[in-house]
Amino acid sequence: MKKIVITGGSGRFGEVLKRFKTKHKLYFPTKRQLNILNFKKIQKYLKKIKPDILIHLAGLSRPMKIHETNIELSINLNIIGTANITKACSE
Repeated sequence: MKKIVITGGSGRFGEVLKRFKTKHKLYFPTKRQLNILNFKKIQKYLKKIKPDILIHLAGLSRPMKIHETNIELSINLNIIGTANITKACSE
């Protein structure tokens, strides 16, 4: 049985994954538990859970609309947040 962390668990794709039955232990951390913009919080969460796999689904799925109204939010979540997750996993 593998431990699988899924970021963005309360988003569109995460909600679909919650309905699947699996022999693996799935973790759907809340933003409070795993804020992708807070590198230290990511490290702390991953050290605690020690996942075998991380599926990164957190971010904005329709960034073009956000770019028009709040480009900083789009860049932070989709680029900086993803870079934080990648860096934490590589460690």
